[in-house]
Amino acid sequence: MKHEDVVLSAQFSPDGQQVVTASDDKTARLWDASSGKPIGEPMKHDTTVYSAQFSPDGQRVVTASGYGARLWDAAIVTGKDTREDILLLAELTEATGGVTLETVGQAENLKLVTPEQVKTSREKIAAKFARVSSELTPLQRVMKWSASDRRSRTISPFSQVPVSEWLENRIKEGTVEGLRAATQVDPANVRVTAYLGRCLANDALYGGTDRDEARRA
Repeated sequence: MKHEDVVLSAQFSPDGQQVVTASDDKTARLWDASSGKPIGEPMKHDTTVYSAQFSPDGQRVVTASGYGARLWDAAIVTGKDTREDILLLAELTEATGGVTLETVGQAENLKLVTPEQVKTSREKIAAKFARVSSELTPLQRVMKWSASDRRSRTISPFSQVPVSEWLENRIKEGTVEGLRAATQVDPANVRVTAYLGRCLANDALYGGTDRDEARRA
């Protein structure tokens, strides 16, 4: 399970199925414990990641870097998920991507999903998983969250924090890393963009950062 620099921490998930590592290459990563292959994209930071650990239920990861600690979702498919759940996940994926794969004889063709089909899929998922989130499997919680109204959803399927509150916390935190993450969540948020610009300017003026590099950023 290789990183591009020194690995400073490694820990098994509570069920022993995954490993999370932290590295001097400014990333933390999830790995399949049986195959050693990476799971998902690296969890990127602006500085060295000194530690990464699973939550007791194995559904989240906390990382510690030079700028503080961050929480990440680590949802996995469990033995409690049914075939119907997996098919619903496939349907949700097609609705999100706006296309479905059709097989005609030996040929496979992409077909656009209509807005009505997208709406129907989301409503079906929302109705199926309307019960309390704590009663759902990680996969079911992800699908429920994905089908919910973006204006009122939380920052992640496993968080109770609304997006608006999370954005305000990143502004109060005032780090380049946190504000960049906030611009990815809400690119049209003018306040977040302004605070990121000021943070970069301060780094250029007082933090020893190369001014041309800061201006490009």
